[in-house]
Amino acid sequence: MKTNLAPKHVRNINDTFLLWFKASNRYVIVSSSVWTLIGIYIKEDTRNSFVDELKTSLQIEDSKCQDLFDDISSFLIDSNTHTHTKTEPLNRIIIPKVNCVTFYKFKTTVIKVNFETPLIQSIIHPQIAHHQTAVTPNTFKEFHIFKNKDYLYLFRNNTYLNHYKTKDLHLLQGRFALELTNAIHKTIIDNWVATFHASTIANSKESIMIIGDSGNGKSTLSALLMADGFDLLADDFTPMYEDMNLYRYPSAISIKTGAFSLLESKIPGFHSLRTHTNGPKKVNLKYVPQNQRLDHKTSNFDCKTIVYVKFDENKRSELNPISVENILQTLIPDSWISPNEKHALKFMNWLSDITCYELSYSNNNFAIRKFKELFDH
Repeated sequence: MKTNLAPKHVRNINDTFLLWFKASNRYVIVSSSVWTLIGIYIKEDTRNSFVDELKTSLQIEDSKCQDLFDDISSFLIDSNTHTHTKTEPLNRIIIPKVNCVTFYKFKTTVIKVNFETPLIQSIIHPQIAHHQTAVTPNTFKEFHIFKNKDYLYLFRNNTYLNHYKTKDLHLLQGRFALELTNAIHKTIIDNWVATFHASTIANSKESIMIIGDSGNGKSTLSALLMADGFDLLADDFTPMYEDMNLYRYPSAISIKTGAFSLLESKIPGFHSLRTHTNGPKKVNLKYVPQNQRLDHKTSNFDCKTIVYVKFDENKRSELNPISVENILQTLIPDSWISPNEKHALKFMNWLSDITCYELSYSNNNFAIRKFKELFDH
């Protein structure tokens, strides 16, 4: 038996199987027929016994059995292989002098962030600028963000956390967001199950997660739903705690130029928000603060629904159920998921209970109406 290659945990979801490989912390969905073949491969000790079993039980021809053996071998070896982001070895790094010191207040928590330069500040500050404070108490959590050669470094209370290639600045943004989430909710990284590249809206009882590829209108729709009275729990960064609830993250919604005219009539003060230029393509953005203060609303909600959204002005608006498999193709690659086995089991159980939809829309009123129906369902 090849138990060393077997997934650590398996969940049957509808007519597919979700596999979790502990060695790589990787999640893979396969069909029931593929899972049957994997099961035979794991059970049989040799290539010949695998081929004989397939020929006998499934009446598959010899050459096809040989190919299947090789394909499954490659698949399982790859699924168990942990992929590391390569970085240079960390030598002694001295925190440099900084040009930009900024304080932020979240409920009763004050954060001091030391940005080496205004350019580095622009990576983090615009999303949380609405929490900036002039108050400088004696007690606060302190971060340093600076560049050394071609790497961006993150320190907390003068302790090294990690460093990232400058081209991977989204990884720095994600780690800082998680550290900030810890500070706000007074916990540690080990207690989080996952953080998703997703937006989340809520009513007073539950939440709905919104995912979608870049440019598909996820943030614009979140802003429209917020303007219509829904509680925006998080935009682009949604953390899930070990109680399996989704938690509030206070980042502003990033809105691209194309949606400015639409939102000017929907969100009070939108026109006066500062326009930022972001990235090598010089994209113009405005950052819309959330409609609820951290200290005035529930900090977390249960979530049983995920909606994949895609705006296409040339297509008919419709909302249809889709499989978890389709959702995971977008949800997993851009998410951080805890390698803790207990958390993996909780995550798989959660996915087993999730209802998933695809919203293709060209009409904003249609999209808002459908979200109201999902909450009322």
